[in-house]
Amino acid sequence: MEQRIRFLLSRDDWYHQRGYWVLASALRNAGTEVVLGGIQTPKDLVETAIQEDVDIIGYRIMDAAPKIIIPILFEKMKEKGIQDIPVVVGGIIPKKDEILIKEAGVKEVFHPYSPLETVVERVRTIAMEARAKKSLRGLCLTVWDSGTLLTNWTNSV
Repeated sequence: MEQRIRFLLSRDDWYHQRGYWVLASALRNAGTEVVLGGIQTPKDLVETAIQEDVDIIGYRIMDAAPKIIIPILFEKMKEKGIQDIPVVVGGIIPKKDEILIKEAGVKEVFHPYSPLETVVERVRTIAMEARAKKSLRGLCLTVWDSGTLLTNWTNSV
């Protein structure tokens, strides 16, 4: 049986909560395990992502400047070694900022009134692609480690 996707959903303010709750409900109804992070800074987001072992991070941004906050998020993720976890962003994101944050590494930007089916499917696709890459990387490390162990064992005999 396939393991459910773990999606960390956080936001940047107390207001404009409807989309946050609607998205959480839609993802849960589609079988995704949603970790509600509430209002979090990039540092808090990273700590929660580590503690909850999530597959993907969703950050709803309404008040913060995405072109400032997203690079900080990616910097904190890199510091903690979780830069392989994909990030999606939702909210009212100006087009020029959308281009910048996608160049920084955001996998997808969802705007108000994005069809929920589209959001759910994209989140699933992005998370599964990240899992596949992680599994492949783990397999390569295992093979490399086995080769190293075999070489070391052969050299010691």
